[in-house]
Amino acid sequence: MQSITTRALPNLSIIIPVYNRQEGLNRLLSSLDNQIQQCALDEAVEIVVIDDFSLVPVNISGAEVEVLLERNGENSGAPFSRSRGFQLSKGQYIHFHDSDDSISEQWLSDVLEELKSFPNVDILMTGRIDVDEEIQVAKSQKYFHKHVNCPEKIKSRLVYRNCMGPLGGVVFSRRILESINFKPFPSCQDWQMYTDAVENVKVLRSRPDIHFIFNKTGDDRISHDARKKILGHSQLAKITAPKSPFKKSIRLFYLYTCKQHVFNKGGLILAFYKKNRLKIVMMYILVSVYWRLT
Repeated sequence: MQSITTRALPNLSIIIPVYNRQEGLNRLLSSLDNQIQQCALDEAVEIVVIDDFSLVPVNISGAEVEVLLERNGENSGAPFSRSRGFQLSKGQYIHFHDSDDSISEQWLSDVLEELKSFPNVDILMTGRIDVDEEIQVAKSQKYFHKHVNCPEKIKSRLVYRNCMGPLGGVVFSRRILESINFKPFPSCQDWQMYTDAVENVKVLRSRPDIHFIFNKTGDDRISHDARKKILGHSQLAKITAPKSPFKKSIRLFYLYTCKQHVFNKGGLILAFYKKNRLKIVMMYILVSVYWRLT
């Protein structure tokens, strides 16, 4: 890896919420250590770790670069931890990274060079490598990449689909994050942040050739929890419904997209789904046709 000059490089704050993931955090910090030292990026990068009241307090003694560690007084969830990390950070640009994900070999230097080349960017979108046991697949946000010069299209699509993917693929300007709320959703947390953020964006950038490592095998992924998945979509609908001509019926569209989780969870939600199956399916078809044509 070649060294790059730190003079005039933007300051990037990397915020890492962590709860009972010491091993994953160690791997991530090790990767950041290597890239910061090899490229002499100490002055360009700030690392903030928020321990969300882990059962065993987080230990960062193995980190070779400076890390700001703060511990929540109680388990408060990722949105609160991200918000706290943001308030403590000083960077011109902000990146949130899950503690069980990682970064590719030149991720840090590539991101900083991109931010240096486009200092007015509000959101930088990168690609990712999905890792599932022994399988690794390169992914990119194709819709975002295609319409990166048309924020209004991104804004419209986010009502129906998270076309920006996980937070690990996104870097925000501080200006944009100051305009959003970190709502304590049980799921769809990244999606909610994006719907707020795009209201004020002016410059978007897409670099699908820069990859972070997305670990799909984590047992505590929100996407594996049926209750959180369904509740998160329900809360998201309160934000997106006013932006859609379908208004509150957007909840039925979301419910269909979560049908696997609905059946896993059972109970009153499953009973409602079965009773209104035809209406839900028809709404899903109608909305799907609409957002694909707009």
